[in-house]
Amino acid sequence: MRTIYPIWTAISILTSAAGCGEPAPSPVLKITAPTRSLSQRDAGPLMVTGIVTPGTPGDRVVNVTVNRAAATLQPDGSFMAMLDAPTGAMLIETVATSDSGASATDVRAVQSGQLRAVGTDIDRAITAAVSAEAFARLSAAAGQLLKTTDIVAALAPFEPLVNAGDELVNLQLSVTGFKVLDSKISLTPVAGGLAFSTELLGLDIAANVAYGGVLVVDGATPVTVHADQIAIAGTLAVTPVGTSGFTTQLVDPQVSTVGLRLSTSGLVGQALDLLNSVLGSATQTVVSSALEAAMEPLLNQALGAAAGPQQVDVMGKKLTLQVAPNAITLTPAGAQVAMNLAVKFDGSEVSPGYIFTDNGVPTLDVNRGLQLGIADDLVNELLAELHAIGALDLTVKQDFGAFDAAQLHFTMPPMISANTRDGAMRLVIGDLVASFTLHGKPVLNAAVNAQVDLAVAPAADARAVALQFGALDVRVNALDDTSNPAGIGMSDLSGASSAAITVHLESLSQLMINVPVPAVAGVQLEQLSIGSDSGYVMLSGQVR
Repeated sequence: MRTIYPIWTAISILTSAAGCGEPAPSPVLKITAPTRSLSQRDAGPLMVTGIVTPGTPGDRVVNVTVNRAAATLQPDGSFMAMLDAPTGAMLIETVATSDSGASATDVRAVQSGQLRAVGTDIDRAITAAVSAEAFARLSAAAGQLLKTTDIVAALAPFEPLVNAGDELVNLQLSVTGFKVLDSKISLTPVAGGLAFSTELLGLDIAANVAYGGVLVVDGATPVTVHADQIAIAGTLAVTPVGTSGFTTQLVDPQVSTVGLRLSTSGLVGQALDLLNSVLGSATQTVVSSALEAAMEPLLNQALGAAAGPQQVDVMGKKLTLQVAPNAITLTPAGAQVAMNLAVKFDGSEVSPGYIFTDNGVPTLDVNRGLQLGIADDLVNELLAELHAIGALDLTVKQDFGAFDAAQLHFTMPPMISANTRDGAMRLVIGDLVASFTLHGKPVLNAAVNAQVDLAVAPAADARAVALQFGALDVRVNALDDTSNPAGIGMSDLSGASSAAITVHLESLSQLMINVPVPAVAGVQLEQLSIGSDSGYVMLSGQVR
């Protein structure tokens, strides 16, 4: 368990305490089914049963509700109610009320659905819409990237780039240096790709030319090619290639050059004539390949598709992510992207799995700047893995009068729900067990259930967004295995529980920040909003 201290100077108590005056004794409420922390494979009907007795002689229990619906109450105090348990997490709130107005409440959690192994691909885990305006911002960064990209290393797997001639005289050209004084690049989404145009000023290409054939002696020599200006226009095709990310290809480039000239001292005769005859096409090949090599990492970063497994630190644990683009659609309005994602914390193979919820196809609007959908399955898998390795448990040390420490143990992983009827996003924390102590001695055990709304705001980096947690609704029940000799009240229990969960939420927010997302260079987001659509957490913002 982690230990946190000190924690708060003020605590917001979100569970109602007793009113003024001496309240009537509450009924004694005992739930016999379902058990706490129930995880069941099948969603559907769920029977809630229990028994309730008056808190004082002469009082009478008159009403029992389960999630605000009336339960069937028998004269002996037993009751039952049938609920629909949908896939995902739900809280069951049972309230028993006597004719004196006294009431007792029990809240417990149920998770329903198919378990899937952690570390496997989540299909279409991330969806995104990137507007044409965002691509305009991306264009501004592209020119600088070309100047800083190691073009020679990027082209190395494809060398030699140029093969020319025949058996009489032939040559091969391999790039050894690539330098541009200045460049302007434009990327505009069109149907099926990106309209691409660039103007390169002061281009110098260093190369090695190997030559041979029947008419020349085999040899090799360095050469340089200079152009005062090169303009290229064409369509940049962007294609998903699995775990390698996106690949780019410049289709049908139209090239014009100004001041193109060749410098060499070791190439003469027919070999030199051959190189001069193909100099224009060879330069086009080199420059086109260089631009493809530079644009590929830029677009992978912009679309959130970093090639190869990535490792990040989340809550002090090593998380490995493997992104695999699923699809991309480009139109004049912008791009829609879907990516598969596999995530795994070190040691999480001990997890029994996470509850899978069916996802639909979220509505994406490319005219909204930047819109991002994160499947709730992705966040829930991360939470299940953290739960399996004990990373969510913690010890809180704080002077609360009746006790000075609390150990909190998650009996089931928290779950996020992107299928709420009101379109809000909520995190459900179910049946967390809080063990309160005083000077190291047990005082009271309680079950804590909570729901928290989610919001979104600009991150420290103005180009990104950060998940925030809003209104917190905490429900606390003392468990039967301790007698509460210190007489701890609901205010103390609720305050400590709320404060501890607040600490957790600060850590859990890292799960969203570390998910690979579109990061369009130079884009700042405003008018941020969060919602849910078809099983996705939807983040939206306007670019400026």
